Amino acid sequence: MQKPFVFSFTVINTFLICAHQMYRRYVKKDVVFKGTPESEWGNQVHSAFEYRLGGKPLPTNMVQWEPLVAPLDGLGARAEVKLGITAQGKPTGFFDENVWLRGKADVIAISGTACFLPDWKTGKPREEPLELAVNAMLVHAHNPYLRTFTGSYVWLKENRMGVPHDVSDTNSTWAKVNNIVEDIKDCMQSGDWHKRKSPLCGWCDVFDCEHNSNPKKP
Repeated sequence: MQKPFVFSFTVINTFLICAHQMYRRYVKKDVVFKGTPESEWGNQVHSAFEYRLGGKPLPTNMVQWEPLVAPLDGLGARAEVKLGITAQGKPTGFFDENVWLRGKADVIAISGTACFLPDWKTGKPREEPLELAVNAMLVHAHNPYLRTFTGSYVWLKENRMGVPHDVSDTNSTWAKVNNIVEDIKDCMQSGDWHKRKSPLCGWCDVFDCEHNSNPKKP
């Protein structure tokens, strides 16, 4: 039996950028993501912050970010938490057979019925809170007693916290995610994965697309 398709913020966001790119990466799977020095650096940073929240010091080349992570001490913050939900929005394991959407929260800090979700970013600032909202939805499914969710990107290149986003309305996020998923399913049924030309074509790795302007294109 063919395994059911599992959604994630990355899949959803790629579809919003360009349906054809999402199809090639995650459905047809003939375009495989290749790591870059930037992505490898991002992985190192996330690992270092995870160890820091576990009680180990940041490495010397990251100590400038200690003021950003230190306030999470004593809050019982958990790092790199893998979460999954079913198609009915119920909690399930990240790798369980009935997982419908999965995600990994950089940090979950809970105080009473309030949850704070920082998200470490090593790239250029771009305040679009959908990723934070999806993480809040996943956390809420596993912790239904929570009432308020605040998410914030942490822009490490600029060594600052981003704008705090109220992502407490997880019902609206659920509806938005389902609407996007229905659009993806329509594309799967019709086979029509439209191409969208945008400035992001300069970073795309679907090199045989006529809109591709990536300087790394062979």
